[in-house]
Amino acid sequence: MNTRVWALRRVRRPLQIHTWPWIYTRQYSTSPEAERALQGSTAVAHRIRRKVSTLKPALITPTDYIDISRKMYFSIEFPVSKSVRSIPYAKHHPNSSEGVHIRFPDSSRGFLYYHSDSRAGPLEGSIRFRLTPNNSPSSFLSGQDLLTPSGFPWQILLAQVACRDNYAFIGEQLIHENLVTPEQLARCRAVFGGLIYPQYTLFRLDSPFLVNFSSPVHLTVVGEHLHSVQMDTLFRDRTLGEKGDFPWTGSGIARFERSTLSEYAGRRVLHMRIVKLLQPVTCTMDARGYNGRFLRPQEDQLLTVRFRGARPEPWLYDIDKKFKPATALRVLWDNSRIS
Repeated sequence: MNTRVWALRRVRRPLQIHTWPWIYTRQYSTSPEAERALQGSTAVAHRIRRKVSTLKPALITPTDYIDISRKMYFSIEFPVSKSVRSIPYAKHHPNSSEGVHIRFPDSSRGFLYYHSDSRAGPLEGSIRFRLTPNNSPSSFLSGQDLLTPSGFPWQILLAQVACRDNYAFIGEQLIHENLVTPEQLARCRAVFGGLIYPQYTLFRLDSPFLVNFSSPVHLTVVGEHLHSVQMDTLFRDRTLGEKGDFPWTGSGIARFERSTLSEYAGRRVLHMRIVKLLQPVTCTMDARGYNGRFLRPQEDQLLTVRFRGARPEPWLYDIDKKFKPATALRVLWDNSRIS
């Protein structure tokens, strides 16, 4: 097994990942008159204060129901804070790292709330938007979270709330409702302190992350400190050319998972599952054909490899090996409370 696809370092300065998230946008067609009307509505959106009384799902009322459809930004006000800030949807990065903001999708109506599941660690949590068909609080449980164009839930991580001045008013509301503590926010600032990308930030073993099958993968593992994991050759076949090449293009959402194969019983071995394909997978060597190390990535299947003509088997990583990358993966394992 080639283990040199990994590199790990402990981050001692504010995290800055120079690979921007892959965002895939829908294209909308509007007439010039409609587009001018939309531009006007954006200006109005900045002046409209949407009052939200709570971020606790159990306490929401019909008056907390808001409509942010087709807005570039939306502004909200909480009872404990008169601050009003513009909150964006997502950025599209077609040709530069700067990117351009895109509008919230049609039918973006529902409730803003704080999400934290029962397995969450103290720094894990996020603001999300629950889409519902009407303003009845009873519709919350049957609703679905708003997604970004990349397939991830639209969210503002707790670390972003703590580290960004424009989200400080959200932190005040979370503290007021005893959803988080001042110590949690202070710890977020101490641990993160810099740029944060939800699509590449892992708190637990099953945290999903974006992958592009023809690019390196950079991830951030959150423990007592941040660990920057670089998988520069994860999808690269080193048998192709002098430095190897990427045999597949396309993108998807992936996650690590514990191996349940009998041959690894009693060992801490991980596989990688391609949870969802976002862009179609195509071979970069169709003219010559490809029968090398990496089998075609498939949705809801484990990443599968083949070594020197042997039978295909799931890609794996033994986190008890004495290599630096295993440190970060052990953090994920321990965060997941796996015995």
